[in-house]
Amino acid sequence: MRNHTTTFTVGALSLCLWGISFTASAPAAESQAQADASPTKPRGQLLTFDDLQRRLNDPNLRILDCRPRADYEKGHLPGALWVDTKALETRAAQPGGLTDRTFWENWAGTLGLTAQSAVVTYDARKQLDAARVWFFLRWMGVENAALVNGGFPLWAKEQRPVTTDVPQIPTRPWKVEFQKDVGAAREDVLAALKDRSAKVLDNRTAAEVSGTDRKSKRGGHIPAACHLEWTQLVDDDGRFLNRQDLLGKFEKAGIRTGEQVICHCQGGGRAAVSTFALEWLGCRARNYYLGWSDWGNAEGTPIVEGAIATPQDAPER
Repeated sequence: MRNHTTTFTVGALSLCLWGISFTASAPAAESQAQADASPTKPRGQLLTFDDLQRRLNDPNLRILDCRPRADYEKGHLPGALWVDTKALETRAAQPGGLTDRTFWENWAGTLGLTAQSAVVTYDARKQLDAARVWFFLRWMGVENAALVNGGFPLWAKEQRPVTTDVPQIPTRPWKVEFQKDVGAAREDVLAALKDRSAKVLDNRTAAEVSGTDRKSKRGGHIPAACHLEWTQLVDDDGRFLNRQDLLGKFEKAGIRTGEQVICHCQGGGRAAVSTFALEWLGCRARNYYLGWSDWGNAEGTPIVEGAIATPQDAPER
């Protein structure tokens, strides 16, 4: 890639979540020397275990456990509320589900959010469920939602606080304001293909991208899409790669700093991990949540079969 330079500033990342001041140290997957600021102010907010543990008793912090209920009942982070991730996923996949204002306002009400609240999500599936719920929160207008850099198994392995107590949170009304700059629809992707206003990033497996693993009526990928499987963004403990390595992964896939990106997978979860990672880097990304379940089942949407070629001009890091 010619004449492309990315400048990093080494240090801690300061996060402010609705009146709660976070100073996030370098993620567990990187040393202090590797910690760096993003090219622009990030919208994706990532907390280390230490950051979160220091604030477990903060009344303005909502911690959401996105694991199955049985796992939650065996033990969870102090103060964490259980989230029925599968119910949210099911409704979002149904016709009109993503824009069902009543459904999302009812769910938000159970979280007891106020104007001072910050929300943090965690799971045990390498951010897949936590990022999905993070996307739902951002989509319905919760500006300050964050992920924890690592999953519950690692938290427990490090012998950090765990409880079986279930917090009692009073319900409060929450007015949903769907954020068009967070989610994307089929029409947005078609428009981006026409005017090249955004790049499309496919976060599915290589077999899905080529069309050999078909999960919809038609298989393949969106024309001119880039490809980066979501599993390349996190380690086995659910920790994101450090910023420099993440940036290298995206650039190798054909995504450059400053570009508008629309991420997609089959049904939103994998793309949510990618969307978060891009936002953490300071990029502007949207999640085409319905993804291939919509595109591959629609009539007349352009589709290409076969593998997506990896760009050859990405810099070595």
